[in-house]
Amino acid sequence: MTVTETDIREVQALINPILSRKAWGASLGVGSFITLEFGDSLPPNQKRQRTHGEWHLWIYCCAWRIEKGNEVLASSEDPREKLELAVQQLEGLALNSIQLLPPAWDTVFSFDEEVFLRSFSIYSEESEHWMLYTPDGNVLSVGPGSSWSYESSSTVPS
Repeated sequence: MTVTETDIREVQALINPILSRKAWGASLGVGSFITLEFGDSLPPNQKRQRTHGEWHLWIYCCAWRIEKGNEVLASSEDPREKLELAVQQLEGLALNSIQLLPPAWDTVFSFDEEVFLRSFSIYSEESEHWMLYTPDGNVLSVGPGSSWSYESSSTVPS
């Protein structure tokens, strides 16, 4: 399976609604997982134990790097303290563009102030690179490898 131009257009159409929105709740989770919220906040419920945004981005099983201008702030395998400081740089910044790169969905999230979050696939057969939970109750899962899906979030582990 390969990432086609049609795949890129379809995924881009699903993620375009978060462009120009400011990231909030920037958080480093287990290991090097990153979560970012976009849009209005949704209160916790039985399924979610914490407050999320209408759009919830989960950088999951991939390597990543956060850059500001020409400086690398941190990479996913750096010491935790360095990772936490770098992830906090995303707080409050508007997301300007998302570039999707074949063959395995490497992604560049471009924010205000020349801040970039770059994700790189590390799995070709298991584990999503990143997921975007959407206001309509679905989740866009990108990866593993060149695969992607858009389905009800009730069928995806959270």
